[in-house]
Order: sequence, then structure tokens, then C-alpha cells
Amino acid sequence: MKRFTCKYSVIQFQPYPETGEFANVGVLLACEKAGFLDFRLETRKTSRYTAFFQNLDVKLYRFATTNLAREMERVRDLVTGGGQRDLMAAFEGLIHPRETVLRFGAPRVVLTEDPKAELDALFEHYVRHGFAKDANYEARLEKKVRESLKGLNLPAPFKTRKLGTDVYSVQFPLVQMINDRAAKAIKPLYLGLKTPNAIYDHADRWSVKLKRLEHFGLKPEKVLFAIQGPHPGDSTDAKKRHFAFQEVQEDLARYAEIVLDQDHDSRQAIRDFAIQ
Repeated sequence: MKRFTCKYSVIQFQPYPETGEFANVGVLLACEKAGFLDFRLETRKTSRYTAFFQNLDVKLYRFATTNLAREMERVRDLVTGGGQRDLMAAFEGLIHPRETVLRFGAPRVVLTEDPKAELDALFEHYVRHGFAKDANYEARLEKKVRESLKGLNLPAPFKTRKLGTDVYSVQFPLVQMINDRAAKAIKPLYLGLKTPNAIYDHADRWSVKLKRLEHFGLKPEKVLFAIQGPHPGDSTDAKKRHFAFQEVQEDLARYAEIVLDQDHDSRQAIRDFAIQ
């Protein structure tokens, strides 16, 4: 699958420059080779901003976002509709510093197979705080794993523990210590994320952690990833996420055993790992 290099900028709302405080309200993304320039701007959930900025008149927010949306729509239609062709110059022109309550953050680079899906994911992350939802999913998955371990007659309990040294360490939610040695560790891993990039990134972080622990001779004797993946589907987006999910499973399996939360016998597989 072809991946495109895109630039994006987070749109920030700063009604009181005197305090330096701002809130993320949108994202602008440009991808020259894909001929893509578009934005997402929060226009519905305004209560978050009126609650954060005291004495703020919501009309100011709506007026500013409406005007910026019109400007970005005009530029988008020019560069993607057969008129002005210098898409990246248009992007740079939009994010140029301006004396308004809305400003653009420093541009960043992202690789993606689908610029539109990436824009939606960036908006979900920076504006809607989707990462908090993902953290909740992983917390619920961890709770299920802990419930699976209840009632087992184990030589030592599974507890939250940091493994490593002053040079490098990794915290696991479930570690079994026997004779001062990490015998087993379980890491619940939520990979039902909204984009293939997010799935790759989250799984890669844990592959690297285990690889480094192994390099230092600190990796537990046995490690289990209890994984929840994306929901299956026939859409192009669902197929891309499933492809990424399959690939990262192969990488993770180099360093640990894997049990999928979708499997009917996942609870028993976790119990068997803990007992054996």
C-alpha cells in the first residue's frame, strides 16, 4: 500500500493572549502527492471552550470559526478543484501567523495511506481527545484479564511492577515475581484503534520495549499480550485496519505469546498461561 507524506497543523483557540492559554479546535492537513488539502474544525461542542475560558462569549468562538472555515474552504476548493495548483504554498499561506483568536500550531509531518482518514484521526486525537477513550478501552481489557486470574492457586500473585534498571525500565500491569526474578508478565493491549497508523504505532512501542528488555537480559521468562483488535468489516477502512492488525501480531509474536480477546476461549488461555 502506497504511503503519502503529509503536513498538518493543529488549529488553536486563544481568546486571551495575555494568559498564553489555548485550546485545540481543529486540524488542517495537506498532502501534495495525493492532491489533498482539507480541515476539520470543531463547530458543535462549544461548551468545552466556554467552560475553560471564563467570561467567554460563545458568539466570539462561533464568529471566528465560521470565518476561518470559509477561508479554508475557499482555499481548499481552489487547489483541489482545478484552479491554483500549488497546494503546499496554499497550506503555508493558511498557517502563516495571524493576529486573531485562532492560530495555527507549528507544522508537523505524518506518513499515511489515507489522508482523509488520517485527518479524521488527528482531529479525534487533538480536539476530541480520542486517546482518552482508547486508554479506557485498555483499562477495561486489563480489568477482564485480572478477573480471569481470580481464584487461581498461583505460587506468586500478578502485580503491577516496573522491570528494568536505572538505565531502562518498563512498567507492566501484571507481573509474577518468583525468587526475585520476573517469571511471567501480562500486558493487555488495545489495538482496535481508528487508523492503521495508530495500530502500528501502539504495537511498535511494545515490540521495542520487549526487544530492549531482552537486550539488557531483563525480559520476563514468559510474556503474554492479551489483545483486543479492530472490529471486522467490509469497508476499505476496516480492511486496512485489519491488515495492520495482522502485521503487528506477527511482530509481537516474536517476543511474546498472544491471546485475542475475540476468541471464545481467551479467558481460559489467560488462566492456562498463568498456571503453566
